[in-house]
Amino acid sequence: MAASGIGASDIITATVTGAKFGRELLWALLIATFLKFVLSENLARWQLATGRTVIEGWAKHLPRWVLMVFFGYLVIWAVAVSAALINACGLAMETISNGIVPRTWGAVGHAIAGYWIIRSGTEENRASRWMRPLIVVMFFTIVACAGMTFREPSTAIQGVFIPAIPEKAGPYILSIIGGIGGSVTLLSYHYLLREEGRAGLRHLTWARWDLVISYAFTTIFGLSVMLIAERVFHSTGLAVSDRGAVSEMAAHLGVIVGPIGFFVYAAGFWAAVVASLLGVWQTIPSVFADVGALLRRFPDSKRQEATRRTSPDYRKALFGMFLSSIPFAFLARPVPIVIAFTILGSFFIPFLSATLLYLNNFAIVRSGVRRNRVLTNGVLVVILLLFLWIGALEIGALFGS
Repeated sequence: MAASGIGASDIITATVTGAKFGRELLWALLIATFLKFVLSENLARWQLATGRTVIEGWAKHLPRWVLMVFFGYLVIWAVAVSAALINACGLAMETISNGIVPRTWGAVGHAIAGYWIIRSGTEENRASRWMRPLIVVMFFTIVACAGMTFREPSTAIQGVFIPAIPEKAGPYILSIIGGIGGSVTLLSYHYLLREEGRAGLRHLTWARWDLVISYAFTTIFGLSVMLIAERVFHSTGLAVSDRGAVSEMAAHLGVIVGPIGFFVYAAGFWAAVVASLLGVWQTIPSVFADVGALLRRFPDSKRQEATRRTSPDYRKALFGMFLSSIPFAFLARPVPIVIAFTILGSFFIPFLSATLLYLNNFAIVRSGVRRNRVLTNGVLVVILLLFLWIGALEIGALFGS
């Protein structure tokens, strides 16, 4: 869950924010992960209470056109995220190899390898077995780099717990809150719960602690990236660009702490984007299969069978995500893909929060479960309004307004 929600755009955003504002915006990352935790907890509670995914909830309790519109959105989002992830993998390989392996062919190679790992897996031999060592590498390498460059703990604590809003920091705050922790990938938790055999409200406490660990991981990882960027760029007065954030960070770390700094950070970035690629390609085909089965009005047993990794529907969706990503590896400027992916993702969160407000307050009581607390509803309303604002700002920036 954590690995799927941390992608290249999140690392780049954290790097640029830390480089420009130092430790003053560390608090924004805590808010981001808290808001995504609330959404994920609501998703888990709905499923454990009703035995249905939120997608099934949309089909049962909302007009049919909602599911049709979401399916069209999902197709566009899946193409954008797949293209962004393979390009990020190519960039990571280009950085590690000092340009010996070009981004283009690194992207294609990772796409083929990722597809093979997911396609050849079974329910018992899951891609998560490949992800576990990657998660270990991405976490400990980035935290190690933060440790090697860390200084002045008091200012770091202040940046985490005392909110400050420097001049012109508004867009960066919203970017951090909008990006860290995932968007459509939040739906992955439904299928991870099913694979673990977790059903019924007796598992709710387990799911909550599971999500606490996931978002604690996300928080520590993001804070580490921002602290490294503060040390490498902000405190030294060096500028950083979105396009060169990763390679510039690795290069300057090599100057500050020696060659080991370069390779440790480059390896951490590579592990993060590869784990994200595997996480997204492992679970999003289940979302496609679920939506497709609901639109075709499959019975429950047939619909759940369609979301398994061995089903034809799952494998068709996986192949579509793989094949559609390949042409984007050959674009000279892949950055617009990441921008498109970020904008698309920002509009899913308000939709999800709005539907959860309805499902977990009105539809869930039909299952005999108590509706949301007032505080939870308040947070969902904040998420709805905040992410609508973020989406509007991103569209405005895209068109130069």
